This record gives sequence, C-alpha cells and structure tokens, in this order.
Amino acid sequence: MAANDTAVRLADLTTEDAQAAQRAAKVAVLPVGAVEQHGPHLTVLTDARIAEAFADRLGASLGGDAVVCPLLPYGLSEHHERFAGTLTLTPTTFIAVMLDLVATLKAQGFTRVVIVNGHGGNMEALTLVARRARSELDVLVASMMWAKLARDVCAEEAAGSAYGHACELETSLAMVLAPELVKAGRVRPAGVRSDPHPLSAPHGYVDIAVRFDELTTDGVYGDPTKASREVGERILAAALERAVTFTRHFIGSGESRLP
Repeated sequence: MAANDTAVRLADLTTEDAQAAQRAAKVAVLPVGAVEQHGPHLTVLTDARIAEAFADRLGASLGGDAVVCPLLPYGLSEHHERFAGTLTLTPTTFIAVMLDLVATLKAQGFTRVVIVNGHGGNMEALTLVARRARSELDVLVASMMWAKLARDVCAEEAAGSAYGHACELETSLAMVLAPELVKAGRVRPAGVRSDPHPLSAPHGYVDIAVRFDELTTDGVYGDPTKASREVGERILAAALERAVTFTRHFIGSGESRLP
C-alpha cells in the first residue's frame, strides 16, 4: 500500500488479511484516548476520536509499513470525574492494559509500537509503559500526542497563557479531524476560572494534582470562541509531519539500538 493511501486498519481485516498485513508491517500504531468531559461544546469522546483520527492519518502516510490497531478509548481521567460523563481507569489498570496489548502485539510479530495518545492525563503513565515494555518485553514503544508534537504552534496560536482542555486549540483540531465532536451552537466563552500558581500551572515548572472542577466551572481551560479550522489545520500539519518523520526513523533504525 502506497503512502497517502488508506491506512491498514486491523479492525477492517479478516485473520488471513491480518496475517499478511502484519508480516509486511514494521510497526503497530495503537491509538488511546479518554472518556471525559470537554465542556459544553465537545463530546466526552473528544480525546479518543482525535487520537483515532490522528492514528489513521499517520497510518495512511506510512502505508503498508504500519498496522493501525483499534482505539482504546479509556484512559486516566480521575481529575475530571466530578463532571458528568467522565469514565476512568486507575493508573495500575491502565498501565497493565497497555502492557498486555504491547505483549500481544509482540506475540503477533511486532517489536516496535507507536502509541498515539489523545489525552494529556495519560502521558506520565505511557512513559512508564514505554520503559517497562523495553525492560520487561524487549519491545520499543514510543508515545506521541498532537499537543506535544506541535507545542510550538500551539503556543503561537493560543489566545492566552491559560489553555489546554476544550480550548481554542483542541476545538480547532476537532473541527478538522472529527467535526462531529463539535457542538458549534454551544461554543461560548469559558466559565469562571481559578488560575493556579504560575509555577504550577498546566504549562509551569512544578507538577501538582489539580482537579478540573477546581480550575473551571464549565470544564473548559482556554477560549474556544477563538477556534477555527485554519488553526486546526496548522496544528495538524505540524504534528503529523513530525509524527511521520519520527516513525519512519523509528522503524528504519537497527533492531539493536535506539532510534
């Protein structure tokens, strides 16, 4: 399958087709998200659907070198659970599930896995997954998220210093990757917000466990009224280009050394 063609999606294959695809592929792409509130204008599957759509774009760019696995929608969302619609796993369960999936992929012939993550709350756990996968399973795992891949573009496009959830950036990307997520008639300025200390803000220097109901009354951190498809396209272009560049290097490097 040529680059820029349709991604090779495991969910669409029979077992015979899967066997052929897995023999040809060099990497498994595994999207993971979250089921959690995204304010009044985005659905609770926003992180999951964005991860799924981004993984599909990455898979299409890689062609037959990649097999895109079905989405794991659940993640770590305990900091959102006081808002309706949020479902979460515990960190222990999440890490165990991810390692089980990586182990299964190894049994299917993959020694390299790219996790496409759609939720910031999963990032620290996925770092542990990658470390444990290498030491315990002898599988190289890389995890990536659009907001980190395009963090320079996000900083340029943000309307202010407070952004990161159901904001102008995430809403813009949803408009491009999964427009059905956006309830356009419900986009409005963010509710009352209580900003944390600047050193421990979402983009600060100190990590602290903060619940979203302590930050905002409506679950939005940012200004979704500034969202646009143009901003989403710019974020997607930067993130996808970097994701493809890294993954091609990741699958092209020698088995005995890091990419």
